[in-house]
Amino acid sequence: MKLAYGVPLRTMKRYLSDLGATEIAENRLTGEGWQAVVSRSEPAKIGSLVVGRIEVEFSGDEAAIAALLEKLHWKTLRGGG
Repeated sequence: MKLAYGVPLRTMKRYLSDLGATEIAENRLTGEGWQAVVSRSEPAKIGSLVVGRIEVEFSGDEAAIAALLEKLHWKTLRGGG
């Protein structure tokens, strides 16, 4: 499962580490029952606004990934304008 996020790559790696991941190689992390590969993606362009994006490809146990994504959602939720 591949998902896109609008947070810096290093921030996503920190979020995943906070949720129990260990970096096993550059931009490759593993947690209990799941693995993730974090990479830079094409920026999103909305008019003259350009927003950096990353992609995270998750693999592993579906239940473990679902539990992780529920927690990760709260870390990536952004308030404000």
